[in-house]
Amino acid sequence: MRAVSFLGNRQAVVIEKPDPIPGPGQIIVRMVRAAICGSDLHGYRRDGERAPDPKRTPGHEPVGVIAQVGPGVENLAVGQRVLVYHRVGCGNCRPCRTGNTNICMFPRYGDWEGSDADYARCYARYCYPIPDDLSWDDAVVISCQGGTAYAPLRRVGASGRDAIVVSGLGPVGLNVVALGRAMGATMIGLDPMAERRALATSLGAAATFDPRENPAEDVRKLTDGGANALIETSGSAAAHAKVQEYVTTEAMVAIVGLGHTEPSMNPISLFGKQITLFASNLYPEWMLPEIIGFVQKKRVPLSQIISHRVPLSDASRAFQMADSATTGKIVFAWDG
Repeated sequence: MRAVSFLGNRQAVVIEKPDPIPGPGQIIVRMVRAAICGSDLHGYRRDGERAPDPKRTPGHEPVGVIAQVGPGVENLAVGQRVLVYHRVGCGNCRPCRTGNTNICMFPRYGDWEGSDADYARCYARYCYPIPDDLSWDDAVVISCQGGTAYAPLRRVGASGRDAIVVSGLGPVGLNVVALGRAMGATMIGLDPMAERRALATSLGAAATFDPRENPAEDVRKLTDGGANALIETSGSAAAHAKVQEYVTTEAMVAIVGLGHTEPSMNPISLFGKQITLFASNLYPEWMLPEIIGFVQKKRVPLSQIISHRVPLSDASRAFQMADSATTGKIVFAWDG
């Protein structure tokens, strides 16, 4: 089968590797959609040259059709459409026992083989059937970044009473805009790229601003003194340093994005407004059926976040576009 491999220094190639064989409790998923995540770019950008490695395939946002089932798999069948939750937990720690696999204390990263390939071997217990009326595009957006956006919105209790600032309008931030709007909140976006601000507007953002133009006063005017919540998805140290400028007293601030530099947030700056600060890491596995149901019920247009659908053979261009930070979500697409 074909699979993507990183060579270092922003080089991605497509190689051939053996088709996977399912072991006990495993299934083989034939990919129909596999999306690029911002975290994939860490490996793509790594310095130094290296040879293609068939054992290290990037990608963790897969949806597809079950091609094979291994011994002991009873609840899934060949031909089913599935979405794969990619965070493989130890199954024994307290977070895993309560369904919070996303914060497993001993995650089994080595057991995830990567989904930027024609087939992926997955544990059946992490595979969720896709409802017939949920499109492939909506499902692949939910699989990682849609869920990552939903979790902090749920935690702040987003509703029609709220104004929420989204700092960073990459794919996660765009998901926050779309999902928050579906919850009834007034959404305000911050991003230096005009293309991404335009996408946020098309998804329902009431206003968008370039953070380089210091729009905090404009945001406070729009929100009668400041937003009720801010969800920071960019990972930018400069963005972290200014979160308190956009929110009102007793607001909630969620840190979702991770960057390459140390955060420069001063806790004292949060003190005067009595701001609640929390981190949100992916989303708990138990929340996935709820997210799917919400997207179905509210008909959230997550597929509009996808700006490019490309064949796997065009992986080099796909990662170049993702690296540019000017696009929406980029998805590898096979025929369904």
